[in-house]
Amino acid sequence: MELQNSVKEALNALYHHPDDAFRMEADRWLQNFQRTIDAWQVADNLLHDATSNLETLIFCSQTLRSKVQRDFEELPSEAFRPLRSSLNTLLKKFHRGPPKVRTQISIAVAALAVQVPPEDWGDGGIVNWLKDEMTSHPEYIPGFLELLTVLPEEVFNYKIAARPERRRQFEKELTSQIEVALNILTACLKINELKEQVLEAFASWLRLRHGIPGSLLACHPLVHTALSSLNSEILSEAAVNVISELIHYTTAGNSGGIPVQMPLIQVIVPQVMSLKEQLRDPSKDEEDVKAIARLFADMGDSYVELIATGSNESMMIVNSLLEVASHPEYDIASMTFNFWHSLQHILTKRDSYTSFGNEASIEAESRRRLQVFQSAYESLVSLVSFLV
Repeated sequence: MELQNSVKEALNALYHHPDDAFRMEADRWLQNFQRTIDAWQVADNLLHDATSNLETLIFCSQTLRSKVQRDFEELPSEAFRPLRSSLNTLLKKFHRGPPKVRTQISIAVAALAVQVPPEDWGDGGIVNWLKDEMTSHPEYIPGFLELLTVLPEEVFNYKIAARPERRRQFEKELTSQIEVALNILTACLKINELKEQVLEAFASWLRLRHGIPGSLLACHPLVHTALSSLNSEILSEAAVNVISELIHYTTAGNSGGIPVQMPLIQVIVPQVMSLKEQLRDPSKDEEDVKAIARLFADMGDSYVELIATGSNESMMIVNSLLEVASHPEYDIASMTFNFWHSLQHILTKRDSYTSFGNEASIEAESRRRLQVFQSAYESLVSLVSFLV
């Protein structure tokens, strides 16, 4: 109790004391406190305390999150279950916010899952545990959805002091449960006010680059929701994030590559191409234009080898990328520069043509492609000169 009061007093001094020296001293004391073993219990108690103010809740949720990430081995093995139970209670308590507190608690639960083997969570690890919790307590779904979003992100969070072998196991655990996760998200689509959160979680799981066949994703409700939300005022940002991840996903090494993912590519490309007119729409907010431009740039970077064939379809993408390159805002125009560099590298490199067999065929194909792309590069030189 004495320590809890000291934490409250130090936070009050940090945020409200008029003297800089007092604030710096309070900050130093709080940082030292976070490194102590007592911080576990004090932070947990204050988070459960109904009288704690927002400053206390934010500080204590950050403390608990960093303790789980960095100092989990301080605790005896039997502490896992009460800690998980307490974090679960807090996740339910803050399921409607404050958002900063809920996010920290979610990251703490995810970090706990990285630290311990899946059998500690019961049959099927944390994803199945989460599914059961959401089924049993549908009123807390917003909080659980945030946890579902941060789970795959923690695979790549090296602040967590987990041993390398355990980290690899956790990645395997999540990739084996990706269909369960996508089923949970699909079920949540029925709740209209959660669609944005669902799309954010879907984008997060796609970053695992797990080999789901393109034919399955091409007709998946989550993909269709993202594509149909590209023109939505509320959902467009989350939708762009999903489509961007899907584009990168189709060319990821362990996704099977472009041939396997072609059904998905054939769904994505026409939808992105339909946004071309919006690049020149004066009524569009600059951030919205930037988001659309990013999709075209992602498409160019990911499918540059397909585009280099110079087919009619690929030239439509090239013309769209010229449209992006012609944008007066440098931040937007420059998004395409990597694509133009990669494309010229493929077009001028002899290795790109070896599949055409003999020397005469290689030379003929090289000439054909250079001719096809010549006017696009002439336009690009003009546009870049203008930007300079």
